[in-house]
Amino acid sequence: MKRRTLLRRTTALSSAIALAGCAAPSGERNETENDDDEAGSGGTVTGTPAIPRVENPPQAVYLPGHHKSMRVLEPVDAGDYRLAPMLTYPHPFWLVTGAERQPVEPAAGRGVHLMCTVWDPETDTVLPTSSPRVTLERAAGGARVTSRSLWPMLSQEMGLHFGDNVVLPADGTYTAEIELPPIRTRRTGSLAGRFAERATATFEFTYDAAFREAVVEGIDLLERERWGKRGALEPMLGREGRAGGDGPDGDGNPTAGIPYSALPPAEDYPGTQLVESSVPTGVNSGSTDGLPTSGDATFVVTLLEPGSRRADADDRYLLVAPRTPYNRVPLPNTSLRAVVSRDGTTMANRGLEATLDGDLGFHYGLALADVRAGDSVRIVVESPPQTARHQGYETAFFEMEPLELAVPDVFDAGR
Repeated sequence: MKRRTLLRRTTALSSAIALAGCAAPSGERNETENDDDEAGSGGTVTGTPAIPRVENPPQAVYLPGHHKSMRVLEPVDAGDYRLAPMLTYPHPFWLVTGAERQPVEPAAGRGVHLMCTVWDPETDTVLPTSSPRVTLERAAGGARVTSRSLWPMLSQEMGLHFGDNVVLPADGTYTAEIELPPIRTRRTGSLAGRFAERATATFEFTYDAAFREAVVEGIDLLERERWGKRGALEPMLGREGRAGGDGPDGDGNPTAGIPYSALPPAEDYPGTQLVESSVPTGVNSGSTDGLPTSGDATFVVTLLEPGSRRADADDRYLLVAPRTPYNRVPLPNTSLRAVVSRDGTTMANRGLEATLDGDLGFHYGLALADVRAGDSVRIVVESPPQTARHQGYETAFFEMEPLELAVPDVFDAGR
């Protein structure tokens, strides 16, 4: 693509946003005439296109105005981990602290949004609870560019991943070293005892005009009438992925070997699922699949058999798996408490522990010594997911009311 073609495309995209009446990020920047300028040395060179920003989005998961475009690199093994590096244009995201969100806008200058998905190659379980640290250097000369921890992030297209916007001093080849710390979250099943050691992955990427042209060319606007509607974009990762670049699939799909962090469907969980005590039998609770909801998150809440590997021999295991609607992405960094009552008497009032399991994925769990049919189970969200959000998730999962559940009559406490 010629430079003037790229400029025409970026200008046309900006015009489309303006005509649609949606807000666009402030300070949109196009290519300067000199690709060799250093950022801040007389011209601003970025690969940041003007992208739609939906005005007054719902307090729920919604469709943004466009599909992202990204470059996928070859996955890298590091100890027990496997990591897939990905690059796209710098773009806005939101940090979450408590019940507050803080927007992060791209900085001026050259740069990328650097991302990685981390998973267990034996089970394809995406690992949401480590916090990788990236050190970026110029490949020629080894000058350090930055060293920082990557944010855990939620994205409709990428699921759970880690990332941040990174300013680059100039075009060229860069070496990235990503340090993966030991996972502190409890691991069960085939993940027990693994990911206890620190590991390091290294990869290179080239940032230049060809990269900037490719990621802008790959942007795909949704139909205007869909912007801001309830719903979610389809995943880019997995066998139906739609990202571009060099990657693990020899058939032209570079994301086919990279798992998407979808939790199992509700019907695939073992045990006895709890029901909403305030919703009559047969009445849909309002979620897309009839599950209990809070703050637009859906929840699978089930009691597992006594003596499972997740509880002592005589205890039941209460499993709570909150996820996004539509794509079933887990919601880590959430604080949950379970209050179990019987005939008005509190039998248990305890926090749930974040857990990674090779079969059931990420969830929150609690062993219960005494639970019976008819017991009330209240799931209290003490803090919403403390995870950065991409567009489409930034307004959801904040005002999360307690779930009022009951152990169903079909529950057999003796099993």
